[in-house]
Amino acid sequence: MNEQLKKLVNFYARVDDQQWDAVKNLVRTQTLKKGEHFLSVGDQSDRFAIVEEGLFRIYYVDNEGKEAIKTFRGAGGVIGAYAEFLKNIPCRLNVEALSDSRISVIMAKDMVDAFKSAGPWERVGRKVAEQLYLEKEEREYQFLCMSAAERYQAFLRDYAAYEARIPDYMVASYLGITPVYLSKLKKE
Repeated sequence: MNEQLKKLVNFYARVDDQQWDAVKNLVRTQTLKKGEHFLSVGDQSDRFAIVEEGLFRIYYVDNEGKEAIKTFRGAGGVIGAYAEFLKNIPCRLNVEALSDSRISVIMAKDMVDAFKSAGPWERVGRKVAEQLYLEKEEREYQFLCMSAAERYQAFLRDYAAYEARIPDYMVASYLGITPVYLSKLKKE
């Protein structure tokens, strides 16, 4: 089992060696080079991963080809298309490595089976889903109630460890502003 995956699971539940053994063969390590996608629009929403090393962006592309970044995920972050999985529809988003990365991947069907088994796995899944929900609520609040400058300060707080590795045009997309306006905010 990989380090970040163990850290995430142990944060939410106590897992003994027998419980780890029951799922360790379901998880595989995958490496992605910078620019490679873990998921792309149209893919089957059939897998999830924990970022062991590296950095990812999760983003949408509209009908005109304009990108809108939903979030960034570094070490310990969960990547996948959860809403699409729940709806049983193809991916509507893209998950791209922004640096050479290593992830721990589990197929969705294996994850669901683990949730149904005895032990801590359902609790872990529920807690991860709750965390994702809280992040979504915070993101909505930022767009509905905060200025661009306030959103930028929140970005700096939330992504301090990765800010230098994320290009300005991606930061601007994440904030819902133009790169020119981001430059203005950075000067202030």
